[in-house]
Amino acid sequence: MLGVIYSAISAGLRSVLSCSCVLLSVWLAADSARGFDLAMNAATDLRVMYLFEDEESIDWPTLYYLNEEQYCRIDLVTFGAGVGYDSRSEEIADREIYLHRFYPDPDDSTALDSVLASLFRVRRPDIVLIGPALGKQYLQLEERLLGLPNDSQSLFNITKIYRLTGLRNEDSTSLGSVVINPQELWTRFRGRIELEVPQLFPWFHHGIQEPARLRRYELIQSGLPIGRLDPDFTSGLPACRLTRVMDSVLIEGLLKDSFIGRARNFLTFFGFSRNTVGSERVDKLMQGFRAIMALEHQAQSESRLMAVPGFADYLGRLRDRAQRAVLHAVGLTWEGKVILRDSPHGPKLKFRAALSVNGPEPVELSYLRFHPYWDTVAVTVDSASRLIKPHQSFVREYLIDIDRARLEAKMPESLLFTAEIVYGRIPLEMLSSLPVWEAPNLNIHFEPDYHFIQPFARLNVDRVVASMNWKAVISKPKHFYGTVKLDLTTPRGVFAGAYRQEIQLEKGRVRETVRIPFSVSNLFELGVQQQVLNLLVDGHQVASDTGIIRIASCHIEDTIHVGFLPDSTGQLEDILRMTDASFRPLTDRTLLTGDLDAYNVILIGSGALRQFPSFGQIKGRIEEYVRQGGSLVVLGQPGDWPEGALPVALSPSRETLMSSDILNRIDGATILSKPHKIDEDDLFSGLPGRRVFAAAVVAPAERVYVTPSSATLLSVSRIGTGQIIFCGLPLVEMVGDLNLEAIHLVANILNY
Repeated sequence: MLGVIYSAISAGLRSVLSCSCVLLSVWLAADSARGFDLAMNAATDLRVMYLFEDEESIDWPTLYYLNEEQYCRIDLVTFGAGVGYDSRSEEIADREIYLHRFYPDPDDSTALDSVLASLFRVRRPDIVLIGPALGKQYLQLEERLLGLPNDSQSLFNITKIYRLTGLRNEDSTSLGSVVINPQELWTRFRGRIELEVPQLFPWFHHGIQEPARLRRYELIQSGLPIGRLDPDFTSGLPACRLTRVMDSVLIEGLLKDSFIGRARNFLTFFGFSRNTVGSERVDKLMQGFRAIMALEHQAQSESRLMAVPGFADYLGRLRDRAQRAVLHAVGLTWEGKVILRDSPHGPKLKFRAALSVNGPEPVELSYLRFHPYWDTVAVTVDSASRLIKPHQSFVREYLIDIDRARLEAKMPESLLFTAEIVYGRIPLEMLSSLPVWEAPNLNIHFEPDYHFIQPFARLNVDRVVASMNWKAVISKPKHFYGTVKLDLTTPRGVFAGAYRQEIQLEKGRVRETVRIPFSVSNLFELGVQQQVLNLLVDGHQVASDTGIIRIASCHIEDTIHVGFLPDSTGQLEDILRMTDASFRPLTDRTLLTGDLDAYNVILIGSGALRQFPSFGQIKGRIEEYVRQGGSLVVLGQPGDWPEGALPVALSPSRETLMSSDILNRIDGATILSKPHKIDEDDLFSGLPGRRVFAAAVVAPAERVYVTPSSATLLSVSRIGTGQIIFCGLPLVEMVGDLNLEAIHLVANILNY
């Protein structure tokens, strides 16, 4: 088919395409009625965001190709005229196609922040497709997407961004492109398009057809290795990141093999189901669902997995989609409805259970339970096991006797019911809930929740005015709106400046940032002090956060310029901002082609290299940088540190130690004495009894702090006129606790 398409193109156009893009060939399959596969979608976590302005120009053939053939979730995004801010979402039921309409105020500079927060509330898409003829707001959003840094706390980041362009774009400097034939795709997916699209756009009617011409999507940004040309939108992207996450977090051993084995069983059985029908397909799905349930149960007891931000929610979404596929395959329809009605004797609670079986096998309804929010013990509402045969339904209403005070109480928890449905000996737990009172699910926190300030001269004035401020972030559900109040309590000698104490939270936004300027007077006491910020709704406190602050010297010479690779927590940037250092974050491109000698110090945060794939390829540049007087500082790293990345050997070796186990091999070492003399007792005083240290084997090196096994916790490797400093102490965490000696050690390292 590739030859058929290619031969239909003019010679000149063939020349352009052969030089600048990769031609995507999509052939017409015989089984055009297969439709959307819930099972394959359940085993895939790819997401595509499509940005459009004109509804009639939406490239439905391409979107349905990605949805049906690549099993991608599709999120269509568009803007409408708005005065305040509003957003609406619709979906094509059970097809993983969603439409998001945003109505931002064009004069509001923060509107795009709200749009991005809403779109990326759960996770970021893998691929962004940008449609034709976009206006100002769309171009601004495109610019924000292109400049959006990777979120080190997220399992997912935008990997590819494509823009629809003309075929004769000979001056293009893109990384690559994908050319499609919409007419062929239209023929293939016409049935689904004409049936489903009217659910989102009622004006869409039968007979509308795509033009018979090629379309080209130009790749304008890619997170994949440079120079790679992909024949398809999803090339280079794994269909499911489940095994990759576990492989990157868990250490080698039987436990890791068990986790990955169950994950592979889930993916394998759901994959096999694609080529089977009837009872054999159901059996495959059941075996896969059993694997994902066992995996989720096992993961709950594995702290390393649960500590990965978003992993529990990600695994839960996979399990929910797998359950939906299983229910569809076995022909089950469940509806559990919680009904709260007024009566002359107060509110009454009723639960309506409805189960329909349309599959070939009978289904057992084992029990129905009520989970009261005021108790930890579930109440069995119906324990009688019932067997519902094929093509039959079970419907029953239950009157739940609950004390009136419980129903009228303003509690944030829900009235929760669970029902267990058993098919083929595999239990499926169905949840139904109704909030008694939906309290504002608000949260507030300082970002970061610690702050140290440089010492100031003891002047005969009340206050020292400086450019200092706290940043507080309010998090909320996007449907909540209303007025909230902030109440700040500061320590003695700290004075808050003018800030917004009453904030109008708008519907559609999930985060609101408040900056609180402050000044410090001579009355500020030494040591760690606390400031408390409360969030109030209708006079009631709904959230609170406590931050800490102290005076600590961390002077960095004016001649020193720091380039840093952010750590996985992002706190390294916060710490550098509190110092008086001149600093700048580096990019992967800077490592490859930038002028490294513009920086006296290059600081590598913990886990940073996961976002900098080029680092392992620049050993020569690093060695030249250090030999010419540069200082490379490496904080403790995880076990996936690339071997041979530095001109010295560095191999991570995590160890569990008491702080008293740490040995000082070089008493009076320069790094511990200039410009600050480090008190070791105070440095290690805040560490818990036993903890994991990110030690490493470093050679050659002048080892200052070592473990009993001779692994390094602090060392200096001299190369030419520069040096490589390794610090495996939890320095970022210690500074976050405002450990004075840890702050001084940061200054010593950067000034070394």
